[in-house]
Amino acid sequence: MGSLPVYAQHLSEQTGVKVIVEGSQAYTDGTKVVVPFTETDPELSFGYVAHECSHVRNTDMQYFGEAQAVPFRLSVLNILEDIRIERMSMDQYPGTEGDLNHLAKAVLGDWLDPAEVAQKPALHVVHDTLLLAGRRQMLGQDLEQPATVMLQAQEKLLGAQLSARIMQKVGEVLQCDSTREVLALADAIIALLPSQEDPQDEEEQGEQDQEQQENQPQEGDDASASEADSDEGEGQSQGEEAGQPDSEQKNSAGDQAGDGQDDRQDGGSSRSQGGDTPAEAEGDDAAGDPGNQSGDHPSQEANDLREQAMQATAGDLQGLISEVGDKAAELLSQKARRDPCARRLLSLAGRSCLRSDAASGRRVQLGLEQSSGLRQCLNGLLQAQVDCRVSLKRQGKRLDTSRIALLKAGETRVFRSKARAERQSAAIQFLLDKSGSMSGAMDEAEAALYAVLHAVENLPLVSTGAIAFPERGVDDVTRCALIKGHRERLHQAVRLGGFGAMHQGCTPLGEALWPAAVELLRAKGERKILFVITDGEPDSPWLAQEMVERCENSGIDVIALGFGGATADLLSRTFTRFRAVGQVSRLKQALFELVREVLVA
Repeated sequence: MGSLPVYAQHLSEQTGVKVIVEGSQAYTDGTKVVVPFTETDPELSFGYVAHECSHVRNTDMQYFGEAQAVPFRLSVLNILEDIRIERMSMDQYPGTEGDLNHLAKAVLGDWLDPAEVAQKPALHVVHDTLLLAGRRQMLGQDLEQPATVMLQAQEKLLGAQLSARIMQKVGEVLQCDSTREVLALADAIIALLPSQEDPQDEEEQGEQDQEQQENQPQEGDDASASEADSDEGEGQSQGEEAGQPDSEQKNSAGDQAGDGQDDRQDGGSSRSQGGDTPAEAEGDDAAGDPGNQSGDHPSQEANDLREQAMQATAGDLQGLISEVGDKAAELLSQKARRDPCARRLLSLAGRSCLRSDAASGRRVQLGLEQSSGLRQCLNGLLQAQVDCRVSLKRQGKRLDTSRIALLKAGETRVFRSKARAERQSAAIQFLLDKSGSMSGAMDEAEAALYAVLHAVENLPLVSTGAIAFPERGVDDVTRCALIKGHRERLHQAVRLGGFGAMHQGCTPLGEALWPAAVELLRAKGERKILFVITDGEPDSPWLAQEMVERCENSGIDVIALGFGGATADLLSRTFTRFRAVGQVSRLKQALFELVREVLVA
């Protein structure tokens, strides 16, 4: 679950969609996706992010505004557009397919009771069939039981042929290239629904009456011919070969009605004779085939279904799921509110709004004065692990006296050899505490930050970044503020207002360590070093300890530099490597001591 912030940042960079992990409410505003941090269902979080990111990339919300006047039309557009954008996500980013399938299963995968489905209003049956059977058929999602139940209910409501025509129309959504085309497809599906204004039944009845009138004279002629030629063997032979046409023709009207009843009882028979596909069904209808016309009609309840669809209000559709992302957001928000871990994470915002240009100039000048001599010290910190690597060889300049006795046994590897120092690429991240308890130490702390950034900026293969916390925005949400990005030059960060921050708020150190670690993991560099500049009094000590431990387990060296009221005792409660600096003038000595500790270790 800890990978969610990293995944969100990576997705933001790769797709151009801003993904934020914060708070306890999941939502999207059309430009960014916000997901809360929970540890109960990570696949649901990943699926929601993938779904909404695809919406932001591929959906034109203008057409949702056009459809809003007719709620059922809007619902059908939601259903179809969700299928289209999820298919696009799976094609563009195949790794999202499993998460999207989990999302659909979590939101729509409940087992359905056919008896309860039979009690649904006709419009609800069509809606849920489009949703469940459409996803099952178009995306192959694990919704077999509910999709099958709803499809059977729709066939009973509309007839198998009309139901098949509608589902084939749903399949055309994968050929749509825009939301506009999806809206046109939604209108085409609604137009297929039965209507009282549809003249189809009257035309069929008129065609049947005309056929009966045309057949009646032929019946009389055949009957008289049959009576006149009853003694002739040829007439009997023709009667046998024709399957007794006399009785069939005399009862043609009754047989047609009987055939219609048989077709309704055996829908598979009618479908097998050209009703399997919508195209064939349309051809049969155009030809006026009496068997298909009278054998697969919608039920009485569905006679005015098109009018119901166009006149339905939002209240009539209440309780139906048309936008899977909205339901998933509701589930995630519920989980976040129940999960105490939901508020552990702060997100990274832009530059701080609460700052002072005068303070920035003062602190930059002080840091510049104290930066001399720090580069050599920090360069040693970056190479310490390589320098300390010792091996034994058969020749060299430095004898390992503890192994001299082994010479008698034939062991000749008695010379110590230190590995040649090799420069490693490194990423260094700073996390500056600017809480209220740091009010008297902000000048010294930010000057120390500038001094170290200036000292290491021109070291080869080293990138640096810095953020500060807490930063309470105008929306009353606490985040972290950007000081310097890893791809920025230091003078550019100063010019853009990265320095000169004013103190505010409490000390959510544990929560702030998340975005600092995310920024560090995203940066290029074999070694990862996180400097935390704080007074050592976090709001939640146990959470801060857990976050430091997680960082260290991930290969990040965490080093605390204490300012303000920080003491060695306070810092030791949270960090394993620390120095109580107090003033920027002591920074050089403190860093030398830290480097010595690393070398000895």
